[in-house]
Amino acid sequence: MFDNILIATDNSPLMRNAIQYTAKLFPYSDYHLINVINTSDGSIPQTPLMQKHLKEISKDALAKGRRTLNNMGIEEVKLAMPMGTPSKEIMKYTTSHQIDLIVMATHSKVGAQKVHIGETALNSLELTHIPSLVFACECKPKMPKKIFNPTSFSTYSEYATMLALELAAYFGASLTVYHIGKGDPGASGRRIKKKADSEGVDYKLVTDTDASDEDILEEMKKYDFMVGSRGRGGLLYKFRHIFPTLALSSLEKELIAETEIPFLMVGD
Repeated sequence: MFDNILIATDNSPLMRNAIQYTAKLFPYSDYHLINVINTSDGSIPQTPLMQKHLKEISKDALAKGRRTLNNMGIEEVKLAMPMGTPSKEIMKYTTSHQIDLIVMATHSKVGAQKVHIGETALNSLELTHIPSLVFACECKPKMPKKIFNPTSFSTYSEYATMLALELAAYFGASLTVYHIGKGDPGASGRRIKKKADSEGVDYKLVTDTDASDEDILEEMKKYDFMVGSRGRGGLLYKFRHIFPTLALSSLEKELIAETEIPFLMVGD
């Protein structure tokens, strides 16, 4: 399904769970572990002693991540411990090693006024153009049976739905496409239905053009895996390459922060 998987690891139990879950889903992929020594944080004094301490923490995170993968039957693991800004170093690695899936854990939460997502995960999601599997809570490693794909059937979101179909076929899972856009899906809807039929996927299209963010968050609780588009569409999204903060809407941020299932976010 994915040839080269990069896991941005740390020492947290959430990350360990994310590694186990990913290895369960994709046992035949090549795995890369990266832990970036953050030299861009101005609050951390960049003294030789501090850098030595940070390197030891990074080595420990990589060793634990590799051990977790080994215990899941993944024997060959490539390790990387670059120094710099975490999100930028992750992007450099994905390009130089032909990575086709990034895995991240984020300690996300919804506050009284806005959604909070881990800085490295947020910045990486805004920058990357490849699929990113995000874990915001611990989930029991298992093969998905019910995949949820909220979509507006925009040009940007169709790729996410097509990938959701491929995953449904790969896992032997059902797929519910939850249409939240205005109007008929048109040619996009017909293409997806044709592909679902050809792949033998148990496919259902649910249309709820008046769905609120709360409705979507409630609907996703019925499923065990979610695939969504990063793009918000519209005029602002066209400027995402200049202003990366435009790449994620408030809905995507809420889905990441509140989901209790793995969320595969697809770029463009």
